[in-house]
Parts: sequence; C-alpha cells; structure tokens
Amino acid sequence: MEIIDVVNMIKSANSIALFSHINPDCDTICSALALRLFLIKTSKDVSSYCDGELKFDMTDLYTADAVNSDEVKQNYDLTIAIDCATEDRLGKYRPVFLKGRNNLSIDHHLADRNFAKNNFIDPHSGATAELIFLLMKQYDASLIDRDVATLLYTGLITDTGNFGFSNVGVRTLSIASELLSYGIPSSDISYKHFREITFETFKLKARALAKAQFFEGNKIGVITFTKEDFAATGTSSANTSNLVNEIVNVAGVEIAVSITEVRPNSYKISVRTQKSVDANAIASVFGGGGHKNASGFMINGFYGNVLDDILKACKDCL
Repeated sequence: MEIIDVVNMIKSANSIALFSHINPDCDTICSALALRLFLIKTSKDVSSYCDGELKFDMTDLYTADAVNSDEVKQNYDLTIAIDCATEDRLGKYRPVFLKGRNNLSIDHHLADRNFAKNNFIDPHSGATAELIFLLMKQYDASLIDRDVATLLYTGLITDTGNFGFSNVGVRTLSIASELLSYGIPSSDISYKHFREITFETFKLKARALAKAQFFEGNKIGVITFTKEDFAATGTSSANTSNLVNEIVNVAGVEIAVSITEVRPNSYKISVRTQKSVDANAIASVFGGGGHKNASGFMINGFYGNVLDDILKACKDCL
C-alpha cells in the first residue's frame, strides 16, 4: 500500500487496536506506544496489546503501563499488527486481530504475507519505528511531540544495534536526526539500552558467561540461561536482553546464540551474527525470523537435542 492509503485507512477508523509481537523487543513496543499516543491526539479510541512479558528495559518506557490495560472488545474498526512478520507472532491476540472490521500490517521484515488484508511493508527500513514516523508525518506532523519522538528513537536505535547493523541506511539516519530535533534524551536512551544493567542482571551475566561454549574453531558461541540461573540471581528471562551481544562481540565469533529456558523443555533463542552470516536464515529453519544480523525463535525439546539442532543450523550457514 502507498503511505497515503494507509493514512486514509487510519483516519477513517474510530476504534483501533494495536498489536505487538510475542517476545517483544523495543521496536514493536515503542512503535505501538508512539502510535497510540499520536492517535489519541486525533480523538481515536486506541488500545495496545502484546502477548508477552515486557523486558526490564521496557517497563519504564513512557505509557508502557498502557499495554494490555484495556479490556479487549469484540470488534474494532481497524486492527494493526506492528512489527509482526507472520500471524503466529500475534500470539493469543491473533483471533482479535483477524476479527477487526479491517486490518493492517506495518512492518520492515521480509516474510510471506497472507494474514493481513492490507500491508505497509518496507524491508529497507531500519526499524518499524521508521515507518511509523513516516506515517505520522503524512498524517499530521504537528502532533509529533517529545514523548512520541523519544519512543520512536528508542525503537529505532535498539533495532539497528545502536545504528551498527547492516539495516541502517541514509533514511534511517535522517529520521534519527529529525527525532533528535525534538530534544529527546538520546544519550540516556543509548546508555539505558546498550550499557546499563541491574546488579541482578550483572550476576546473571557473570554466571552465564562462565559456562559459555564455543564451537567450530570459536566461530560459534553459545550462552545459556536456565531456571536455576534465574533462581540463583533473582532474575527472569526478561533480564537476558542484549546479553547475547557479549558473545558476538568476541573476536572471531561469527554466530552467537542465546538459549533461554522459559519453561521445562521450552527455550527462547536469540541469534546474532557478524560478517555475511545470515541470522534470519538460521532462525527460519525453526520457524522464526528477524533480521540478517539479529533474529530469534522458540524451540521445544531436551536441552542437548536443542543445542545439537541449533549447532547444525549454524554450521550450515557458516
């Protein structure tokens, strides 16, 4: 769809539900929160939902408490999936999304599209937050304020690896520059999402790094978080955000894998890659996806079997 068509679709709706993806990252949450704030100014009835726990670095985002705070209605004029490459990424809210009188997917991931009636997709964007900003400018740029810009910048900077991933283009940096003009606390955002950790997270990090494993001549690194790790450090899976980067930043490592136990025999996997290795190709083997240098998926099984299957997929992509 053209951007003007998307804007007109949103303008014609009164009740709107925004959906972030399962195992949410800042791009999906910040994009939804920013769009919610923006549309409320236009007198829309807007709600935000996500089937997943917000990570520790998301809980103090402006209006983060609005996620899942509204009772789900039977029907909405428009339902919008934000940063969801496939319909299963909607989790338990998939039926609600599909019941909307009209629906729309806004995303920057490459994937087969057949779950939404309408799609505003641009795989060349650094983040979905980038597309949300363009929509807002087309809709009414005067409604963008410091709070909205702060959320969008947070989504943008986190999904581009502090502007270090290969998905960063000229437009991405241009939009970042525009967002800075709203007086947002850019250095604070960078510190919080790329350097700051709680003391409990530090203990979790030290514990997990002590048992990190390396394979294929140290080209593949694996860090694992178990329920015992969480119990010993007073943390949860929400505290593992970005810790996989400790592995991918080791010289010589081309693929870093984080294996997080979320339930017995059920694991959340994050993949980070360097050079020409495609993290999305690895994740797609298991029904997941994401970006070339950062992707993820869920997998069930005994830990030893899970590790073997992941290592095989990683080796095939080296």
